Amino acid sequence: MGRKSISRERKDKNKKVEQWTQALLYELRTTELGDLTMDDLASLMNKSKSTIYQYFVTKEEIFEYITQIRVDHLKAYKNEISGELSGLNYQYETLAKILAEGVKDISPFYLKQLQIHYPDAWNIVEKFLKGLLKDLKDFYIYGIENNMFKAVSPELLIKLDEYFIMQLITDHTFFNNNQQTLESAITEYMYIKFEGLVAK
Repeated sequence: MGRKSISRERKDKNKKVEQWTQALLYELRTTELGDLTMDDLASLMNKSKSTIYQYFVTKEEIFEYITQIRVDHLKAYKNEISGELSGLNYQYETLAKILAEGVKDISPFYLKQLQIHYPDAWNIVEKFLKGLLKDLKDFYIYGIENNMFKAVSPELLIKLDEYFIMQLITDHTFFNNNQQTLESAITEYMYIKFEGLVAK
């Protein structure tokens, strides 16, 4: 018979834990997540496995934590949208910068792997993206009604966003063939979108 697992009190995650788990994203850009072991993750973080187990019980918990931390940083876009709306002086560059910075070191291949192997972590991403789409739709409607944006269909705008956000970001073949990163794709997409949308 194998040894029974011992229930340990986990330490609270601090800023240092956030830093060395977020650093994993760069290391995992081209890694098959399904093949990873706790030993692999500990090695990539340059920590002992016993240190990892002080904070996390499973690999799933590690990826959920990494994802939640990054999503929490990305939520800064909400303040940007509400602040710009109140002043009716929207500059898309700031919003693009927030979103591009939020996906720094994240590859489409990593996102696809997360979707396949860590569904609970992917659900965090998906929930955030759906919220972003809803906020963007409200933003378009408000902008059109207040003559900030040209009078185009909000439904069409959000459909374009839906494709870009929900499908293209996990299409690693497209990014490999075009030598683009998520950061550059978001920046260029926002430029194309808002340069054509903003009322002159």
